[in-house]
Amino acid sequence: MPQNSESSEAAVSQTANAEQPSLAATLTLEALKVIKESQQQHGLRHMDYQRYRAYCTRRVRRVRKTLHVQCGHRKYQKRELTQDDLADSKILLIPLFQAERAWSYAMQLKQEANTEPRKRFHLLNRLRKAVRHANQLEQLSQSAKCDARTKLEAQGYQALMQGLFNFEMQQWKESLESFIVAKNIYEKLSVALRGDDSQVFYNQKCEEIEPNLRYCSYKLGDKSAQKDLINLKLKSTAGSQLSETIDTLISETKEKQVITFSEVNWRNKIPLQIKSDKIRFFLSNVQEYEKQLQSTHNFDAKIKIYESILKESVDTIQIVRDELKLDPLFQKIQKGASLQMDDKPSNSLLLFGYLSWTRITKTIERNLLMLDVYTSQLATSSSQVDDGSKAKSVKPQDIVRLYDIIVQNHTDMAQLPGLVADQEYQSDSELSVLFYKTFRAYYIGLFYLAIKKYKEAIGFCFKVDSYFKQLDQMIGAMRKTELKLDEMKSRVEKLRTDLEQFKYKIQAEALLEDKMEDLKELEQNRDKLEKIALTDRLDIYLEDSSLCTQANVARLALNFEPVQCKPLFFDLALNHLELPNLEDKIEQKQQSQQGVKGFFKGFFGYR
Repeated sequence: MPQNSESSEAAVSQTANAEQPSLAATLTLEALKVIKESQQQHGLRHMDYQRYRAYCTRRVRRVRKTLHVQCGHRKYQKRELTQDDLADSKILLIPLFQAERAWSYAMQLKQEANTEPRKRFHLLNRLRKAVRHANQLEQLSQSAKCDARTKLEAQGYQALMQGLFNFEMQQWKESLESFIVAKNIYEKLSVALRGDDSQVFYNQKCEEIEPNLRYCSYKLGDKSAQKDLINLKLKSTAGSQLSETIDTLISETKEKQVITFSEVNWRNKIPLQIKSDKIRFFLSNVQEYEKQLQSTHNFDAKIKIYESILKESVDTIQIVRDELKLDPLFQKIQKGASLQMDDKPSNSLLLFGYLSWTRITKTIERNLLMLDVYTSQLATSSSQVDDGSKAKSVKPQDIVRLYDIIVQNHTDMAQLPGLVADQEYQSDSELSVLFYKTFRAYYIGLFYLAIKKYKEAIGFCFKVDSYFKQLDQMIGAMRKTELKLDEMKSRVEKLRTDLEQFKYKIQAEALLEDKMEDLKELEQNRDKLEKIALTDRLDIYLEDSSLCTQANVARLALNFEPVQCKPLFFDLALNHLELPNLEDKIEQKQQSQQGVKGFFKGFFGYR
């Protein structure tokens, strides 16, 4: 007997478990997300209600035809939906879009009622029909086959439609009650689905309901009505059956998220839900690649691993790009604008930022790995003599190019969604950019030294000195950071030492080049200098081998050189001497020397 009782109890428990559907097998309908996307794509972006109503009609027809629930083949026969028809979640789209079709027709009539008042009666009939279809949606969602989120979505949509109908009927109290219920449900869903794509839709819907709430409260101006409404709101948020139902459904929704979604915490601040299997597969591959990077020490093997990560990241990011084509913030980013501090990106946009951050981070890690190898090769190549091998040598401009890419990568990461408002990351990014700019300026100086432009090289030395001052200020002001400041400080100090040596090297090579220019000019004029005597070129160093065989020390036939004449002294004493008169003696001598010629000249009076 005890065995029979135990077997019967086990059979009953198995039957009960079989009757209750598993959480993974339940039906899900994201009603508000489906509605918002359809409205944005089919006319309501431009307030074209007629176009949206036509789309709803076509959508209902397609779903009925796909699920084989048409209203007759030849003659119309109304086909009521029951919970037995809930074999596919698409069946819930029929009452949903029927309600949307009636609502869009009512809004179209509301626009036309400004000039034709009779259309207001037709408007109310359309809203009444929308409420009827919304009630049908809620009844279908109460089935055990539907999950918690679908039930909440249906209840919120029904309350919203009921509130709109009562609002047009000017039944302010009933309208306010319905709006409070709808807003309460959407707020709970927004909290429960934090990080999901549809969270933005719930927040927007709450903002749309808020003006209607204020208007109804204004119309219900008496204090007793306001007190009743406050009590209703309190009852709906705590202690009521609706509140208990909401809490139960939210817990079930979170339980389902654990099963169907993967969640990633970005920088321990931003929770991201990942629905796509390809994205989850990529992130799991990244973890495997990171383990391989830690285990291997071969440079080429590490580069291949990084290339694999970057190649897969491009395809994965493209998946998210396709989902974000209609996102206004993503369109803003694509046009080159950056997000503002008060922008609220969706889960897909944050996921795009996270995947882009992963790709850029791995790019920086790869470039840093290449920098370590390049700098070591540059140091060894500068200390060794060229042996004539054909191996490609590393040049300073190769290192400068890598530092350019790293600086640009850090700048791009600072503009990613999810990091724009992160002040801690922004300060870290500024410090990283300045740190790598310092090294870039140093290697630009090496490049100018290699091409013998010493003024430019010295200029970049001064640039590095100015960067050092900024780095010291920023590092000293850092209080909370994720950077390795100790390692950064040690690298900066090593660079200071290298910079001092670099300055002396520039000075030495500049002086050496000047001397080499002089020697080069001397060699060009050797033939002329060898013909000049040694005494005439004592200020010029020339290794003249001819001095040992045919010495040309001095020129023996000295050239005449102009010298100063003997100075003239004025004899002032001569002016005081009285010399004898010798004129008579001079005249006698002249007469004796004149002859015949003088005679005739004297005769004719010529003297």
